[in-house]
Amino acid sequence: MNGLPPFPALPGPAAWPRLLGLLGLRQRRCLHCLAPFVPAPNAAGHNPEALLCPACRPLLGPYAGPRCPACGLPPPDFAQRTDLGGLCGRCLTEPPPWSGLAFYGLYTGELRHLLLRLKFDGHLYLAPLLAGLLLRAARHLPRPDALLAVPQHPAHLRRRGYNQAHELARALAASAGLPLRPVLLRRTAPGPAQSTLTAAQRRANVRHSFAAAAEAQGLRLWLLDDVMTTGSTLAAAVTALRAAGAAAVDVLAVARTPLDEHST
Repeated sequence: MNGLPPFPALPGPAAWPRLLGLLGLRQRRCLHCLAPFVPAPNAAGHNPEALLCPACRPLLGPYAGPRCPACGLPPPDFAQRTDLGGLCGRCLTEPPPWSGLAFYGLYTGELRHLLLRLKFDGHLYLAPLLAGLLLRAARHLPRPDALLAVPQHPAHLRRRGYNQAHELARALAASAGLPLRPVLLRRTAPGPAQSTLTAAQRRANVRHSFAAAAEAQGLRLWLLDDVMTTGSTLAAAVTALRAAGAAAVDVLAVARTPLDEHST
């Protein structure tokens, strides 16, 4: 014995949250993998740094590749069409009705998994995270007078109990300090689920399916959806808003479906 007092035992895992609290840090669970982690001291709100662990953040990076500026698709001949503004062939012959477009990533991998959990599993707590990602992608768009989501038909809404696009819009409105105006657009025809249809069927399914309120007159709007596939639903909704006198409508989606998934 050298007469030194015994080294104090280190606190067990059960004491860590309290110790972190004393240091001004707070442990939370990653919204993707559910593993516990400690956000950076300056991470706040609905930022990915505050809601995702360091291992999951790189899995949810934004799409940064080439794309058609009008519809968001990455055309194979993008590099050869710079003389035409980088537009894909479809947008050259049939320009979309919206004024601007923003999406965060492609509908693949971990981003797709989160969106499926939000849409089909009722994990509405994911909406603020996904809305935060979308807001980052929309920084190039002019600030709107108001925003709204693509509405569901009342019969569909009763069956599911919620509209995932509206939950995203509500979270984004709160984060950005923007008015949420869902009453500006309603869905007048239910139709079959878009996910079960081909591209041509999607366009026919949503044609004349929306009605916009006169209060849209003169407004610049952001119209949100969770996933953009062919763009048919967004196009039909934008057409209705413009017919009601909206000055401009920008469309926003968390994810864009890759070209090969809806080319037929």
